[in-house]
Amino acid sequence: MRIALIGSGTSAIGFIERIYKKSNVDNIKIDVFEQGEDPFTRKPVGKGSIYGFGGAGTFSDGKLSISPDIGGEIAKYLGIEVYQKYVEDALKLWTLDGKIEDRVEKSAQLDDPRISKIADRFFQNNLSVILSEFVHIGTDNLQKVIKELYKKYIEDSSKRFSFHFKKAVVDLEKSNGKIVLVFDNGEHSEPYDKVVIATGRGGSKFVDSLLKKWNISFTGTKVDLGVRYEVSHRVTKEITDVLYEFKVKFLSRSDDEVRTFCVNPQGFVSKEIGNDFITVNGHSYVNKKSENTNFAILVTHSFTKPFDDPTTYGLSVIKLANKLAGDKGIIIQRYKDFVIGRRSTDSRISKSYIIPTLDATPGDLNLVLPRRTATAIEEFIEALNNVIPGINNPGNFLYGVEAKFYSLKPNFDKPFKLPDTEVYVVGDASGYTRGIMQATMSGMYVADEIIN
Repeated sequence: MRIALIGSGTSAIGFIERIYKKSNVDNIKIDVFEQGEDPFTRKPVGKGSIYGFGGAGTFSDGKLSISPDIGGEIAKYLGIEVYQKYVEDALKLWTLDGKIEDRVEKSAQLDDPRISKIADRFFQNNLSVILSEFVHIGTDNLQKVIKELYKKYIEDSSKRFSFHFKKAVVDLEKSNGKIVLVFDNGEHSEPYDKVVIATGRGGSKFVDSLLKKWNISFTGTKVDLGVRYEVSHRVTKEITDVLYEFKVKFLSRSDDEVRTFCVNPQGFVSKEIGNDFITVNGHSYVNKKSENTNFAILVTHSFTKPFDDPTTYGLSVIKLANKLAGDKGIIIQRYKDFVIGRRSTDSRISKSYIIPTLDATPGDLNLVLPRRTATAIEEFIEALNNVIPGINNPGNFLYGVEAKFYSLKPNFDKPFKLPDTEVYVVGDASGYTRGIMQATMSGMYVADEIIN
């Protein structure tokens, strides 16, 4: 059986790992097509920050959530029993079967009485908190893990895996019950028995085009827009020392959902560079620490008919920020200036009690973010300050824009399989996952389905 695997991010690695560990599937041959580079030549700049073996997760902070409520909807979609079947295997994969256990950071156990007290404080202030145990391997360790996994796969004695880098797939064609890949240079592949699409959120337009081309119905038209927020780590220390990451949700006065995402205790704010845009992100390392904590504050924007292109909407906001920020691409603003609608300057930035961890252009995010979005962010920060005093300090920093795009959710005929074709969509490209662990689990699940 010949299988084409499009993409080589975390869901693809989950798929490969499952096949790798099966000794009785030598009849399966897998061609992996990746528009980026291998992990030894890939750099975290330009397309390399998103594409390449390991996917966008390669340069993330490497948080592995054990909770089914964080990072996707696998438990809701496939059932909690399926989730529990795969969660331990996914954790072993990303810690190299425990080899790096001594170099990771972990949250407290959920039965720790300190966690219950923290949760009470959030709920008493109309903030919903999602509790989860975390294993944090760090951006530094994560890249080592990915290189080791790749080395293992290319040295596989059965030669089941063939990797093709700098090879972008732009379309699929049905051919006598099989699937032909179309590449960006116009070339066509040989027919494949099955195709697994594991392109991550960066490949959402590719998946969207297939759904419309093959008249496959779908759901989901939303995008998250917001900022990366940076404070002194002393402000969040009481909570992050216990939880490591606080996942908090809030409803604004206009009923927009606001949430925290990717909390990085003593971490660093960073850029994420796409093909023609720049967004802001955050990282945390195990072996390198800053004096600040950063996290995203994201507002969900849901659309109804006739509009069905939230990606374009989000990109237009991002590109406006990039234009106003000039060469640096990212705007930085003091919280005090954000609230009163005044542009930050180098002089005003220097008056803060904390030092920014990213070199960005002082400006005014009120000129970029929609009014409802900016208002919801301010409401959220003030509500959060009731639980974490100092979150609304005037010298804290907002960086923009941060965005999270969601792939459309195809109406599969069985889990992750497109109707009337032998094409599967896994990971964040499927719309059902939003993180390393659950993306990996979706790849493992589909591998088992194909083997069976």
